[in-house]
Amino acid sequence: MSKRHPALLFIILMILPFNLHAASVWKVTKGDDVVIIGGTIHFLSQQDYPLPDEYERAYKQADLLVFETDINRMETPEFQQLSMQMMLLKDGKSLADFISSSTLTLLQQHLLERNIPVENFMPFKPGFLPVVLSVIELQMMGISSTGVDGYYATKAKGDGKQQDWFESPEEQMLMLENMGKGDEDNMIAYTLEDLKDMRSIMPKMMSAWRSGDADALTRIGINDMKADYPQVYADLLVTRNAKWIPKVESFFGNNKTEFVLVGALHLVGPDSVLEMLKKDGYAIEKY
Repeated sequence: MSKRHPALLFIILMILPFNLHAASVWKVTKGDDVVIIGGTIHFLSQQDYPLPDEYERAYKQADLLVFETDINRMETPEFQQLSMQMMLLKDGKSLADFISSSTLTLLQQHLLERNIPVENFMPFKPGFLPVVLSVIELQMMGISSTGVDGYYATKAKGDGKQQDWFESPEEQMLMLENMGKGDEDNMIAYTLEDLKDMRSIMPKMMSAWRSGDADALTRIGINDMKADYPQVYADLLVTRNAKWIPKVESFFGNNKTEFVLVGALHLVGPDSVLEMLKKDGYAIEKY
């Protein structure tokens, strides 16, 4: 398999363990008003705390924290129950109905090596499988602690800071559900192949993060996805970035400071949130 499927790559980049410096946080200005934008990941190892100083400074300066979604609601038992219902197939269908026997055998072998019965995954909708398999792999690598967004959502709640978000949790679940629709067999086959390389891929990614090399991150996370899977690239990144821009722009002119925290792939590449803001006349510099 010569192409890396964007489903897994997107997930890996979003949940990459993380030790970033100033390049991960940007200051966006228009006149005297400031919006701070930082890249996030959803899981960390315990060794990644405390977070870099830039995040703490931005948090202290901010009057409002803005996330991709309502993280506090996602952590409630009610939403966790709802999300499980959304992840499961209905009408007696099984994962085996969407993938070939050869891919099912590969999945069974992958899970057997991890002492997990394949039967546990038969009720899952195919779009959620890359997420579940990636989380399992990261947990095996010791990466299972709260991520940047979860950390600050909890901190803001305790400190009484206002929070806002771009998408509802249901919208994010539907996005995952539709991932790879119509190409489920290839998506899962690619995912299983790519998981073999996770331990070797992650140090390269981390090197790009640590050095603040946005160009390298674009090469790793954006270029192949854009060239090989333009529709996935558009759905996961470009369309959502464009939908977020009006809300980001609404934060200017109110004499407050907002700290926007979104997945890091939304902040690099030619169609990023930062590039869209730059084209709209905003000044952008490292925080």
